[in-house]
Amino acid sequence: MSTRIRAQATIGFAMAMGVGACGYKEPGQGATTDEDGTVIAGDGGAECAGSAPVLVAGPFCTYMGLGSAEPGLDEVPVLRISGAFHDDDGDLHLRSTRIWYDGEPLGGVDYETAQVKERAYASSGETPCESLDVDDMGDKIYLQPSATEYGVEMDWALSASDADGLWSEPVIVTCKTPLEDGSEP
Repeated sequence: MSTRIRAQATIGFAMAMGVGACGYKEPGQGATTDEDGTVIAGDGGAECAGSAPVLVAGPFCTYMGLGSAEPGLDEVPVLRISGAFHDDDGDLHLRSTRIWYDGEPLGGVDYETAQVKERAYASSGETPCESLDVDDMGDKIYLQPSATEYGVEMDWALSASDADGLWSEPVIVTCKTPLEDGSEP
C-alpha cells in the first residue's frame, strides 16, 4: 500500500474508530484520560489481588447492520469486536478495552503502526473485587467508506483491562468487514 493511500486510510480509519471529534465517545465513570485523550485504565483504589483479565471465549466479530456513531452522522456499516473475559481478582467493575487495526490482513497486527480505539466502562451495580466475568467486552467499529473496503478479510486485536489497570494479552481475530449494507459477507 502506498504511503499516500495508507495516510488516507489512516485518517479515515481514525475517524471511523471514533478518534477526534467525529464519533468520539467519552470514557465511562471512574476512568480518566491523559492529556492526549488516551484512556487510563483503573481507578487507583482497587485493593484486589492484582491479576490481569484473561480471554475465555472469542474474540468474536458481530455484524451490527448500519449505524451512526453520533446522531446526525450518516449511517455506515458497523462491526463489533468483542470477547468474554475472566479476572481471578474480580476487579472488572471498572474496565477498558483496546481494539487495534493496521489494515494489513496478515494474521497479525503491527501495534507500532496500528490505529487503536479505546473505551472505558463502569458498572455501578458491580462490587469491587467480586466481578469475575464479563461475557461481552468490546466495542463497535463504524467503518467509513473512505477508509475500508467492504467484504474483505482484516485482522483486529482486542485487549481488556481491569480496575487496577492491568491489561490482558492482545488476541487477534480475522474476519471480513461488513458489506456496504452492513450485512455479513
